[in-house]
Amino acid sequence: MNKQWKKQAATLMVAAMAVSGGAAAYAAPQAGGSQEQKPVVISAVIDYGVLVNGKEVAGAGYMNADAKQVMIPLRSVSEALGFELEWNQQDRSAEMTKPGSPIWTLVQTGKDQYTVNKMYKSLGAAPVNVKGTLYVPANFFSEVLQANVSVDGTKVSISSEEEIKKETVSGTISEIMNNEDRKAVHINGTGTEGIVLNVDESTIIRDAEGKKIELKDLAKGMEIEAVHSMAMTMSLPPQTYAYEISVKPDKEETEQLATAGAITDINADGGNLRVTIKGKGLTEQSPSEVILNLTPETVIVNKEGKTMKSSELTGEAEIIGYYSPVLTKSLPPIGNAIKIVLQ
Repeated sequence: MNKQWKKQAATLMVAAMAVSGGAAAYAAPQAGGSQEQKPVVISAVIDYGVLVNGKEVAGAGYMNADAKQVMIPLRSVSEALGFELEWNQQDRSAEMTKPGSPIWTLVQTGKDQYTVNKMYKSLGAAPVNVKGTLYVPANFFSEVLQANVSVDGTKVSISSEEEIKKETVSGTISEIMNNEDRKAVHINGTGTEGIVLNVDESTIIRDAEGKKIELKDLAKGMEIEAVHSMAMTMSLPPQTYAYEISVKPDKEETEQLATAGAITDINADGGNLRVTIKGKGLTEQSPSEVILNLTPETVIVNKEGKTMKSSELTGEAEIIGYYSPVLTKSLPPIGNAIKIVLQ
């Protein structure tokens, strides 16, 4: 009888160790005692092996029972991926960079707040310091360091991206941020519209002739093409990192004025459509309110570049109007629209 109970107890212990956390098993009854089974809590902590580019790294991962995420050692894994880690004891944070890569991030103990494209992102679990080793969720390496991550049973495999995923976007500069705290270019809209391209010293910026220029040389109203990371923040407007920015070789575009805002009046008297825009001038010479005549040559598109009809312009619609710098001296001034972008 004792042999049978021992066999059952062993089976229950194996089952308990197959899951993270604790599980209840039952102790074998004592000889001559009651046959009632008393529950015994068995704690099981499962180690997760970590492979980087096919090679095992020092330190094992573990399951965060609360967040239900695998936590793995930050330093050994990030250094195996080629990152340099600098520890700040004062605020218990780690700053990470990689030579030749635009990726930069800051990880702080106890804060589910990770830096991605100079914006904060939550990953569902905060970094944890266990006996001097800082652990982060496995998805930190995919979401922040742009590596490939897979979890198979109790094995975590991480590999470097052979090529960082990029895509290209074209648009018109509506705002430029160039100060010590922020360097970015806002295109295709104002406020929550469009997209913000974050730049740094690694971003390559070229003029229409292909010569390298600086952020200060860009101007509102310029048409550009940007190569940026496919990783974007969930903010409005979305933000991403720009690897390259090129000014389009159409010098006429830079001579245009532009105003972004709402249509406050639409007038079709005399057979020609005329719209009044009130909002924000996108260049130093652009007024905040302007009346634009739409001609057969005026291009009307949405923010994705799809051609629209003038009949789709309605009162209070948000638009960006691009127009010739030749304006009347009236208030508001009147000019001819070159392009209308419906937001």
